[in-house]
Amino acid sequence: MYNFESVKNLYQDGYRCIYYDSNESNPCVYLKNFDSEDSKEIQFEDEEQFTQFKDYLDSLNSLRG
Repeated sequence: MYNFESVKNLYQDGYRCIYYDSNESNPCVYLKNFDSEDSKEIQFEDEEQFTQFKDYLDSLNSLRG
């Protein structure tokens, strides 16, 4: 089950989005921690959750400026 806070925690732990698939029936993202070489796949239940994640990424990128 998708939990937005757990995804944010993964980002704070050094995971980064390496790919996302916006397939309407099963959107998902692939995250990788380049220090530990571990990777995770996050599957979203619907497009709204996927959009929430993309908005979070956009907010991080805008902070980098």
